[in-house]
Amino acid sequence: MNLFIKSFFIFFLFFSNPAFSLDAEKAKNFVVDIGNQAIKILKIPVDDKEKRKNELRNLLQEKFDMELISKVILGGNVVKNSSSAQLKKFAEIFELHIVKIYSSQLGTYKGQVFEVNNTEIKKKDAFVYSTITSPDYPTTNIVWRIRERNTVPKVIDMQVEGVSLLRTKKNDFAMILNQVGLEGLIEKLDEMNKISDLKIPGE
Repeated sequence: MNLFIKSFFIFFLFFSNPAFSLDAEKAKNFVVDIGNQAIKILKIPVDDKEKRKNELRNLLQEKFDMELISKVILGGNVVKNSSSAQLKKFAEIFELHIVKIYSSQLGTYKGQVFEVNNTEIKKKDAFVYSTITSPDYPTTNIVWRIRERNTVPKVIDMQVEGVSLLRTKKNDFAMILNQVGLEGLIEKLDEMNKISDLKIPGE
């Protein structure tokens, strides 16, 4: 076995060892912090829409791996055949798209309680199971998929009642990509981002 192959196997065994995976307690605390930040956003007055947007965008940038998420949504073939400038532009437009949609869908604070129930480690990712309970609405189940990026935990997907954010957005954009390509998708999202804000539930 030559030196290169030997070094590769040592590297692989070292970094694939479960002992070096994301710690379950660390992942749990990370998601608890996300929940606390989300509750704070809900408590921002509905007429202060810009503050709600800014706080949500800060949450996305701090806790979510938006670069990875945007690439997964586009798919390997699109990423491979696109420039770094195009991918960066899409990531920025996509982030604004998410902020615009969810800042109007989060609603207002009405006694919601965020709880983390359990955490599972599967290979290099942690799956954190949580619930949001409210006096006015049915319980919502959310599963957070967490992966360490440069030793920092990041959300790479979330499932709300079994529906994956990544899968949903990938399906939403697939037809547009097939019809008009990445530049066309960027233009369409940019147009959507300019539409007036939706009414916030509870407003």
